[in-house]
Amino acid sequence: MLSSAENHALVIGASGLIGWSVVNQLLQPYPSLSPFRKITALVNRPLSLEKSFWPGLAPARPELSLVYGIDLLCSDAEFAKLLQKKVHDVASVSHVFYFAFKEAKDPEDEVAINLAMMRRVVLAIKSLSQSFRFFVYPGGTRGYGIYRPDGIFSAPLVEEMADQLPPDYAKTVSYPHYRAMLTAESLHQPWSWCELVPDAIIGFTPNGSGFSLAGHWAVYLYAFKLVHGEGAQVPFPGTLAGYDAKFTETSSAMLARVGIYVALHPEQFRERLFNVADTETPTTMRERWPQIAGWFGLRGVKPAESTSDARPSDFVKKHKERLDEAGVRGVNIWNSAQLDSYGYWLTFDRQLSLKRLRDAGFEEEAEPEEGWWAAFEMFKRASMIG
Repeated sequence: MLSSAENHALVIGASGLIGWSVVNQLLQPYPSLSPFRKITALVNRPLSLEKSFWPGLAPARPELSLVYGIDLLCSDAEFAKLLQKKVHDVASVSHVFYFAFKEAKDPEDEVAINLAMMRRVVLAIKSLSQSFRFFVYPGGTRGYGIYRPDGIFSAPLVEEMADQLPPDYAKTVSYPHYRAMLTAESLHQPWSWCELVPDAIIGFTPNGSGFSLAGHWAVYLYAFKLVHGEGAQVPFPGTLAGYDAKFTETSSAMLARVGIYVALHPEQFRERLFNVADTETPTTMRERWPQIAGWFGLRGVKPAESTSDARPSDFVKKHKERLDEAGVRGVNIWNSAQLDSYGYWLTFDRQLSLKRLRDAGFEEEAEPEEGWWAAFEMFKRASMIG
């Protein structure tokens, strides 16, 4: 492995739910002594270092370069030229943390688009950096069939299930196609790859997110408190089955820490996928929802018998003036309709087994509710809630 003096991390999608946290953990630093001399954070939309809320410069921290205007929807040649132009010292990139994803209405089109994007990055780094050693990216429980009604497999979900998807479902999920491409591209090469598989990811993003459940509910619960007052009862937005279904949470900090650990220990993690969660002990929203609502001074209760109540995104839109009056700038969630349905369609047990991760040497655990509190504190610090 390269020495820390030579390690250069390229974080793609650095303002997103996972990418932001990877940069944040590398700057803490994690582990206790920084394993990287340099971090290059790539984002598409403009973002200033001041509004990124990452730690500032310090003697023990790696050098941080923030680069925006990186669009993966271009030709392979154009992307390689863009990296050469915008990423200083691209020839020294040793580790790629890849967190880009593009939605499309047609699932098979979505697979094709995202496979091309990832391959474009791999080809560019292979050609531009002889220091390239490892590529880390996230999968998810979609790769275990949770987008099918009632799921495909019985929990706890284990990594071997990823290779047992029905063909008609597998062709609609990017992850198997990623693995095949990465295996082919890394054949007889000095670099390898690893896929990390979380379920619900709980964390902060500085300028919006496509899939931030914590951000979605933070704005909803803050608006609910403004409208109904301290101590008001707020029913869980879902069904009773969704309220009682078992699942495992992954804080973005834990996912980032696993990603960094994996990248620095390629011998145990190469060409494999690993489930990730704060703890293997599953929870339910019956346990978590009252805690989440309680952070906002509300009383979280079981789902309402009637589903006529406004769903979170509708409630936020209806009371936008109250949020404006409170002086918050809101959290931009682009997939609010899907997040609204979280408690209505995820009505089955889907907890993850962490045996493979533990067997590979990663033992760290965290209290899952702490990930929610950390995210809410950051949203508050960023004036996204009051």
